[in-house]
Amino acid sequence: MTYTVSRSGKNSHPRFTIVTNLSIRLRVLAAVIVFLALGIALLPYAGVQNDEALFAAPYYQENARQFCITIFHKRIVLMVMSYIGTLKTALYGPILAIFGANVWSIRLPMVLAGVLTVFIFYYLVQRSAGPGAALLAAFLLATDPSFLLTDTFDWGPVALEHLLLVTGCFLVLRSAQDSHRNTSMRDLALGFFFFGLGLWNKAIFGWALAGLAVATAAVFWPELKRMATGRRMAIAGTAFLFGALPFVTYNLRHPFETLRQNAHREDPATVLPKFRMLAGTLDGSGLFGFITAEDWADNPKAPGSRLERTTAFLRSTLGDHRQSFMTYALLLALLLVPWWWRSRAARFALLFLLVDWAIMSSTRGAGGAVHHTVLLWPMPQMFIAATFCSLSPRAAGIAGIVLVAMNLLVINRYLYEFERNGAAGNFTDALYPLSNALSDSPRPIYVLDWGMLNTLSLFHEGRLELRAADFPFVTEHPGEFERRIIDAMLSDPEALYISHVRSREVTKGARDGFDREAAKAGKQEQMVQTIPDSNGRPVFDIFRLAPLHISR
Repeated sequence: MTYTVSRSGKNSHPRFTIVTNLSIRLRVLAAVIVFLALGIALLPYAGVQNDEALFAAPYYQENARQFCITIFHKRIVLMVMSYIGTLKTALYGPILAIFGANVWSIRLPMVLAGVLTVFIFYYLVQRSAGPGAALLAAFLLATDPSFLLTDTFDWGPVALEHLLLVTGCFLVLRSAQDSHRNTSMRDLALGFFFFGLGLWNKAIFGWALAGLAVATAAVFWPELKRMATGRRMAIAGTAFLFGALPFVTYNLRHPFETLRQNAHREDPATVLPKFRMLAGTLDGSGLFGFITAEDWADNPKAPGSRLERTTAFLRSTLGDHRQSFMTYALLLALLLVPWWWRSRAARFALLFLLVDWAIMSSTRGAGGAVHHTVLLWPMPQMFIAATFCSLSPRAAGIAGIVLVAMNLLVINRYLYEFERNGAAGNFTDALYPLSNALSDSPRPIYVLDWGMLNTLSLFHEGRLELRAADFPFVTEHPGEFERRIIDAMLSDPEALYISHVRSREVTKGARDGFDREAAKAGKQEQMVQTIPDSNGRPVFDIFRLAPLHISR
């Protein structure tokens, strides 16, 4: 990536330089403001999803011993799971200490991470493909529905992955382009340090690292040979290992545990569904029905708020758009071979996409959901912007306006569905009244279904005695271990039980199994409260156990 701004002739005049720099700042500021405004608009709607709250588990829940080390008699948690580290956990420590746990303190930092991603991405593309491509790429990313929603709600988690990827790329690129400057080695070290943090944050960042390695070697081989001195390689390797140190430590203490648990080959028959998921991520439709309830859901809200009236008006006036034109834009860009071939930035982005997608699609359990496929971002935006701007600045500008407008219409559809139909699945806003209904008492609370334990633990900052209790009941013939848990649970007179209502159960059969075991012990459910969502749909049950002869 060798784009540089000319500093000779007319362009070198100080007044022209000031005006140019101001124009650049205003352009990137506009893209950043668009993303920030959209993220804040979406932020309050859905409930904090169970995986979204996972980062806080090391603070408020018992941590498995294999994920911890002891230094100077202090226990330090390295990983949340075998493939998710505690980087986000560490970053949120001061945030939760100052602001407590609420939807704003949990989500706004990730919206701001998305803001930084758009900002740095602009300068990355500017250095690699020019200011026109940078402006187009930044607006395509800032208005991309999949990027916006996955960063705002960050159940993947993906927000820090995007930020660390573009920041690392920008710093390494700046180090290579400005190798004569004293700050070159610092940029190189920081870039690889951020790559290491990305691997610790989530091990599937390794897919991105593989894509970067192949794309760099294929597109920038002459520069790579020139820059790959022993000193620079030592600095880059040391910085990367330092950033990934907790991840490396875990896998040294438990040899290659991350790979052994998660790196398994996929059945080739799943490639087509994964490809459809990729298309749904590209056009922004992949989260309808997953994060927002569809129009056929029960109890739609009557138009009331100004936002709902606005989204309904835009929908009725401009049409109901569930898909953007990004898939068509990518296919068109792929057909423009002579134009993307002469753009090194476009070739780099395309190779990254191909390598990353090949690994993702061939890995079991990967690539089948939007929060996986969106990890290819922001390279689709970079490829499209670099290719279209190589074709014609005027054509790129027209295409950009159309693509951004369609992105915004899809986002309008998401806002409309949130306002009218509410959140779907485990993003339900019934989590908020459920949390309010549970007092910080010492009584044990048995959670009989997946989807609420991490969120409740976070909202109450560990003051609830929550116990995961669905797994003993998913079989009709519990083993000795499960039997001990069941007997202890059913004999606890102070216990409270929470679960989804049966029609929304995630761990299918767990509540029926619980009722069978309770009946054997001469007990039955005694309902305390059913918690609805903001649309009035029943979502959660809170109950106790009572002797079998007492009716509910």
